[in-house]
Amino acid sequence: MSGGTDGWSAVPARDPGHVAETADGLEARRTPATSAAGVQDGRVHGRPAPQYGEYAPEGWVNPVIEHERREQQRLEQAERPAEPVTATEAPARATPAAGHFGASPLDFVLTVGLLVIGLLTVVQALSVGKFASAFRIGIERQSTELADPGALSQAAAVRAVVMAIVFVLVAWWSIRRLRAGRRTFWVPLIGGVVATVLGVVPLLIVLFQDPAFMDYVHRMTPGG
Repeated sequence: MSGGTDGWSAVPARDPGHVAETADGLEARRTPATSAAGVQDGRVHGRPAPQYGEYAPEGWVNPVIEHERREQQRLEQAERPAEPVTATEAPARATPAAGHFGASPLDFVLTVGLLVIGLLTVVQALSVGKFASAFRIGIERQSTELADPGALSQAAAVRAVVMAIVFVLVAWWSIRRLRAGRRTFWVPLIGGVVATVLGVVPLLIVLFQDPAFMDYVHRMTPGG
């Protein structure tokens, strides 16, 4: 039906603000409103524009803001003065990483090698009878026969005990220094000298108490 003069029509009149349909039968959208300056904002009126990242998933962080935050932290750490090392923190910081012993690999190798030599020496010293016999033969070849060669066995036993004690102390001290990352090779060196000197003392006591040996010494002394 066509529209008449009485205001009735086959097509109802549209509300104000609506636009006519396009040639394709689709309703044309209203031209976006413009501001006083004539600039189109292209959004629904009455709702503020979304901020950057407003519709991002949970846990999302603005990469620009995160980069600025990390850069600020780096600058603050660089400007922060170094904290003084306390007495309790100094040993912990000086301790090397686990798995590294001694002041250097060379120091570690030398220390272990000297400890092995010391251990072999102690094992040989524990063969009291064998050592006493070899020592007696050496003395008799160079000087004279001893009046009481059996006393050398007791002296050799004391020597073995002394050397074993010194070795245990040296090994314990060396291990502590190696674990602390300190130079250690000189410890078994000094320990070897101390063990040798202390081990000779009981042998000299036996020799200087032997009448035959002392008679030989007097005869070999000028004016004796």
